Amino acid sequence: MNIEEFFNSYAVGYSQLDVPQVSAHFTVPFTAIHQGDLSSWDDMASLRDTTTALLAWYRSQGFISASHQLDSVLNFGDDAASARVRWIVQRQDQPAWEYCTGYHLKRVDGQWKIYGLVQYQDAPQQ
Repeated sequence: MNIEEFFNSYAVGYSQLDVPQVSAHFTVPFTAIHQGDLSSWDDMASLRDTTTALLAWYRSQGFISASHQLDSVLNFGDDAASARVRWIVQRQDQPAWEYCTGYHLKRVDGQWKIYGLVQYQDAPQQ
């Protein structure tokens, strides 16, 4: 699976707020920078718990679906890359959220996995 296919798969899970499907695209250790704050997870159970809470919060904010555009990919050899993805989240009776996320990826057992992200540019407020 190439990186574009990877993000197409990730977007399906995200658009459905499907915790297992979204979490299947992650690996640990995992880091995230959101609104300037750095967080990290060393185990999948705690990362899954955080993902569950985040997707539940999105649902409470009227989340309907998400679409994406892969803006850029920077490869670091065959097994590591960074990607910038532009997201548009449609919400019930509210303006859409538009934001970008930078992802750090590496291959784990031959599959791309996200091990870090930076969310920026009009990210949803929590």
